[in-house]
Amino acid sequence: MKETTAVGYHKYEFDEFGVVIEFTRFKPERGDIYAYIQVNADINHHPDMEHPHVMLQKQNLSSGNAKRTLANDLNDRLSLGKSTWMSIVETVCTRSIRTNWKGAEIQKIGKNPRRKEMPYLLYPVIRKDAPCIIYGTGGIGKSYVSLFFCLLVQENLSVGKLAPTKTKVLYLDWESGDDDLNDRVAALNKGLGIDVELDYRRCFDTLTNDIHELARVITTGDYGLVVVDAKGAAIGGQINEAKETIEMFNALRSLNITSLIIDHVSKESNSGPIGSIYNMNEARNVWEMRASQQEDSDFSRIGLYHRKTNVGKRHKPFGLEFKFLDDDYDVIDTVWVSEVDVNEDTELRKGSNMPDQIEAVLADNIQSNMDGTYDYAPMSVEDIHMRVGSKSLDSTRTRLSDKKFNNVRWRRDKPEHYVYIPDSERVEESVKW
Repeated sequence: MKETTAVGYHKYEFDEFGVVIEFTRFKPERGDIYAYIQVNADINHHPDMEHPHVMLQKQNLSSGNAKRTLANDLNDRLSLGKSTWMSIVETVCTRSIRTNWKGAEIQKIGKNPRRKEMPYLLYPVIRKDAPCIIYGTGGIGKSYVSLFFCLLVQENLSVGKLAPTKTKVLYLDWESGDDDLNDRVAALNKGLGIDVELDYRRCFDTLTNDIHELARVITTGDYGLVVVDAKGAAIGGQINEAKETIEMFNALRSLNITSLIIDHVSKESNSGPIGSIYNMNEARNVWEMRASQQEDSDFSRIGLYHRKTNVGKRHKPFGLEFKFLDDDYDVIDTVWVSEVDVNEDTELRKGSNMPDQIEAVLADNIQSNMDGTYDYAPMSVEDIHMRVGSKSLDSTRTRLSDKKFNNVRWRRDKPEHYVYIPDSERVEESVKW
């Protein structure tokens, strides 16, 4: 017998009898354990059968009478002998009950070999075996970015600093639709010069309620990454409720799979994913998305900013430029993607930390000389403040005079004026920010 189990889904294959038994949707009721049982037969092993289906019904796994009745019914439908069916039924019911009871195995920790590096499915964004949230305002291209990431992972294709580990991807969609996402995948395929299909599933129920079927799909499909698009719909719209948010993360955890969760930004604060604080608490990796796009432009720039990690240091922000080519019917035909520096875009640099913003502003202030050379010109505190995302002039002034950065990335040129220090003239930073 071959046994495959995931939380909420158990599969037993009896090759010697040409029978496969699956249990799903386990539920305790009045002291007993119930589940739906599906029995299929291999028609090559049983040539007298017209189709593989034998039975699908709700079954009491713990009642002796219920198991005897099940064995008799199965023998009436597929004659293997009552004693054979009784042995099979007792085996699968007992093993499923015990698997439900025991949960995860006890392990020893503390003396195992330490990891030399953090494993990623897509470095530096999607960490392996952990939930990752990407959030941003509506309409900035979150689905395009997530589909782009999916194609890199499934095709094992690197772009810029993005380095994947190849695995199958399952895209769970609560918002868009297969036609929209199909067209985006096709356009990204053309831009990347590949021909890749993604497995897609339209979802209607909440992720928590659908977890038993998802466990079956993911286990049998051998997926390594699942995308949740988008979290608000996946928890039934209860975005401010801690219970629904925690249940969704627990359900994803039970699948033992890496997940990429798309979320919207809080309109009130713009400081994190919308809804319960448990969005940030439960996610192991959180990235913010910001966009820079002019009207009627054929390209869009997306900045990605690492806002949280529970292991190691946060990564520096990076940007992606999506360039669109329409066909004769004004439908997007091809999408090219390349990496860009967020600090070279005046809009995207606002998502970076203050020292990086100040450095980029000062580096942009170039003064040409008569002999064709150039120098970095000093800027006043007021001018710098106007071009960075500081909350107040005093906070800009405080950061400019910070000893961790002053005379390392920039220096005071004269009272209330600062000038950029190019890389070639820098001393090594004694304190890392």
